[in-house]
Amino acid sequence: MRVTNAPGQPVSTGASHQRVTRPIGRRAVPPGIRFGGAAVGAGVLFWVVYAGFVLTEFGQRVENLGLAGAALRDDLERAETLARLSQISVLSFGAAILVVLLIAALRRRLGLGAVAIATMVGATVIAEVLKDVLPRPPLVTGPTWLLRNTFPSGTAAVAASIAIGAILVAPDRLRAWVVPLAAAFVAIIGQSTQVAGWHRLSGAIGGVLLVETVASVALVVMVARGMVRSSDVAPLHPRIRTGLVLLAGTVLIIGLVVITLPVLFPLLQAPTGSSSVFVHTAFDLFGVGVSFLAVLAFGALVEPFGLGHPRAASRQGDPPPPSLPA
Repeated sequence: MRVTNAPGQPVSTGASHQRVTRPIGRRAVPPGIRFGGAAVGAGVLFWVVYAGFVLTEFGQRVENLGLAGAALRDDLERAETLARLSQISVLSFGAAILVVLLIAALRRRLGLGAVAIATMVGATVIAEVLKDVLPRPPLVTGPTWLLRNTFPSGTAAVAASIAIGAILVAPDRLRAWVVPLAAAFVAIIGQSTQVAGWHRLSGAIGGVLLVETVASVALVVMVARGMVRSSDVAPLHPRIRTGLVLLAGTVLIIGLVVITLPVLFPLLQAPTGSSSVFVHTAFDLFGVGVSFLAVLAFGALVEPFGLGHPRAASRQGDPPPPSLPA
């Protein structure tokens, strides 16, 4: 059966399926500018965290207080935390790269897989280099183990790289499920590095921001190479998104309450080491909330777009999907 559409519309048959695309002519910000702005924003936040916590006496002092609190965790909790962190290794990172490549190959988007892998490897290498290169001035005193440089966290960068790589290669229809899981994974690993005493709050957050900076730059390159198109998949339901944001916000508020308790009630500082416990607990919560929100924000950044090489052909009678302005 042949169906005649309204004037100006393409003619299709009953057996064909017309592609539904989002109206991109009304998009306020072109994708190149959108991704470029995200790269600049994440990069600026990275340096703000570094300057505020590493280059100031107050930042070093409060973070060292929180790091010292990790030593007061009980042995069982530390063992469980180390078991989680043991999953982040060269072997698991290599396996994640292979999975990303496999997904890209199955989707016939090897170019996208190459960009995702380059982002994962590049961000991880940069994190390790910066940890050795960025200075940590001796503004406070203490034992050597407490004064070592841990910014940015290589472990957090590896976790964020795996999560961002998964978001980049995930099919559009599955991205709404991948993003929350990726955010939870990054938050758990970042919090675990603090519980284990491996890294400070700034290191955990810095690792995530570094990966998102590199990934946003990679997206700009993809736009320039014509590898970004408007997605025809509905975005994450607003109620779900709001619920996830509220969940992370609640964690941050609880952390704020915890860190202000010793100030409001000085008697809570009486036991030895209690201040470290409060700061350490609050920073764990801050790390979870900020890391979770950062990955959610990256997911929202790429949500309106289909990434990778466009599909080679449309069904007969369907209009070709419009390209986005670079």
